[in-house]
Amino acid sequence: MSDVLATIKADHDNVKSLFGKYKAASGSEKTTLAMTLITEMKAHSAAEDASIYADYSKFGLSAASNKQEHAEINKMIADASAACSNEAVVTKAVTTFIAHSDEEESQQWPAIKAKLSSSESASMASQFMNAKKSVA
Repeated sequence: MSDVLATIKADHDNVKSLFGKYKAASGSEKTTLAMTLITEMKAHSAAEDASIYADYSKFGLSAASNKQEHAEINKMIADASAACSNEAVVTKAVTTFIAHSDEEESQQWPAIKAKLSSSESASMASQFMNAKKSVA
């Protein structure tokens, strides 16, 4: 059975790992990694919006600020997509994404863990992965 928070955490960690590679890369490799980061962040945001955020109220949380942050991140992702060779633009999008994901993990997930059943978690993990595949 899958765990939605572990699934999302793996996605967060993937972006962090790709960003480490991006920072160390140069030339065409850096551009390729920028495009991969953009694709991953876009799919991740859409998948969270379509899955776990829809159920935030069950956990006594509001997803409104998360959705607003996603809108801001998606704007930065669009800017980065249009200028994937501009390191400052890509870095701003990724570091904003990472700050958002760290906030989710430390401030919101404890409330979710306290109320989430294993069957709900598995269902949400499936929703998340299906939504991510439909965007990517």
